[in-house]
Amino acid sequence: MLRFYEEALNAGREEAFTELLAPDVAYFNPATGTARGPEGVLAAIRGLRAAFPDLRYTVEELIAEGDRVAARFTLRGTHRGPFRGRAATGRTVEIGGSTHYRVAGGKLTEVRVFADFLGLLRQIGVEL
Repeated sequence: MLRFYEEALNAGREEAFTELLAPDVAYFNPATGTARGPEGVLAAIRGLRAAFPDLRYTVEELIAEGDRVAARFTLRGTHRGPFRGRAATGRTVEIGGSTHYRVAGGKLTEVRVFADFLGLLRQIGVEL
């Protein structure tokens, strides 16, 4: 699980998505939308990294039981590209969240992100 954060999300090593995600992985993220398969997840993360090129996840806590894993994280980055219709602001963001995973055969089969994206939008100046 930590490898997914370090290699795929933080380092942006694209091969890690194919190595760590099941071919039919289901990905749910309010910031990027729903995606299927490693290529779909990679496209979603590419979009997020285009908006926040220095995007960095810090795993604060990791809990595993059976085929389920939960990770609590802090996400940090600088808004340097368009995000949800908002032009780059140069503002730094920091939000907390968690992701729930399902694992089978050593690969992630389901990824559900729950994060403070409302807080992220406020930090880049979106008035709600």
